[in-house]
Amino acid sequence: MDTYVQQYPTTETILDVQGLPVRIQRIADFEALLATLDPITFADDERLPYWAELWPAAVALANYLAQRCPLSGRHVLELGCGLGLVGIVAALRGARVLSTDYEDAALAFARHNARRNGCAQARFRFMDWRTPALRRRYDYILASDVIYEARNFDPLVLVLRRYLARGGTALFSEPGRVNAVPFFALVRQHGFTCETTIWPLAWEGNHQIAIHAIRYAGAGATPTTTGHPVRA
Repeated sequence: MDTYVQQYPTTETILDVQGLPVRIQRIADFEALLATLDPITFADDERLPYWAELWPAAVALANYLAQRCPLSGRHVLELGCGLGLVGIVAALRGARVLSTDYEDAALAFARHNARRNGCAQARFRFMDWRTPALRRRYDYILASDVIYEARNFDPLVLVLRRYLARGGTALFSEPGRVNAVPFFALVRQHGFTCETTIWPLAWEGNHQIAIHAIRYAGAGATPTTTGHPVRA
């Protein structure tokens, strides 16, 4: 087990993702982890350990992927992988996944969880959105709960412009935050379209998660199954 995983009290959560059992080892007490945060660490780029929680937006996006997206053989890039759930589901559905994060501890947990779910081919890499350095474009770019700070909007759009394949789809999930709205206006200014699906989620409470499908303007939509109503 990775030393990052060993140093935290953890608990295992088993999720049913559209009939697919997924085991996620997570921090046992997120609030206790916040209480131990070093102020100097926080002052360095205001880095909080958001990676340590399993957020509803990630659970909803995992279910959306499993139900709606043809993933077998597709190249997938995950931004801000956290504990690794979304990338694991994509890998279990046959995708070639590169999961990235800005925190070494997140990558350690995501790698550990991928191994526990038999995703031997999944890959992991440290990546700062402000200075991305990847070698290819991706059929899918996935991100859950990352659009909450305006300072990240321009870097995220740059990632989309550089690394989303023509005909590809970026899927961003979030819990309907008002401060995320300017990000989608910026996306449209840079030649993308955005279609929003509201995904009801009953998991550790009841949630209405917004899942935004971003594509190049004029590109055909990725084939999907029928499901929840779509809001433009």
